[in-house]
Amino acid sequence: MGAAVDIARRVQGGLGRTKVFSRSLSRRCACQCLVMLLLLPGMPRAEASMRDMTVMARAMAFLETPPSGLAVVGIVFPRASEEGQREANRLAAAFGDGLRSGRAILVGRPVSIEDLSGQRFVAVLLTTAALPYAREAAALAGQGVLTVATERAPVDAGVVMLAVRAAPQVEIIANRAAAAAAGIRFATAFRMLIQER
Repeated sequence: MGAAVDIARRVQGGLGRTKVFSRSLSRRCACQCLVMLLLLPGMPRAEASMRDMTVMARAMAFLETPPSGLAVVGIVFPRASEEGQREANRLAAAFGDGLRSGRAILVGRPVSIEDLSGQRFVAVLLTTAALPYAREAAALAGQGVLTVATERAPVDAGVVMLAVRAAPQVEIIANRAAAAAAGIRFATAFRMLIQER
């Protein structure tokens, strides 16, 4: 994945030397490059595990405004992807009666990207099939909704706020700019323990 990030940075760096109006184009190009490389056959990808979700739940307790009570996490998949829907259903079932996150109990609910608008979630967890649509999912989820993936490339690209992995070691990566744009901030003490982009 380091190679994907390096290639995307080179693409972004090359385009970034053009005029000011092309900067948004260079960012879009870099994001698309990262996501396309992420989805190439043979690239290592794995769907989220129960341990990954436990890490996500613990991380959410360190939001400056953490959820409380019963809180719903949308598990996002593209409607056209049967495998994405199966993954979302497996993850929702893995939540069981809920995961504790500070003063909140998180429950998972599958939702297609197409049905995301107008729903109320504290966070959206992207299935593997939803990764190419991360930007659209974030826009539809709206302000104040944390976007989470288990792959770091979308976080490096600035289209997802938080990447969590429990194996082979616990890894939490946050994109500070993406989170701030959605009005989300992590506690200062927590930020000292994670990687930020």
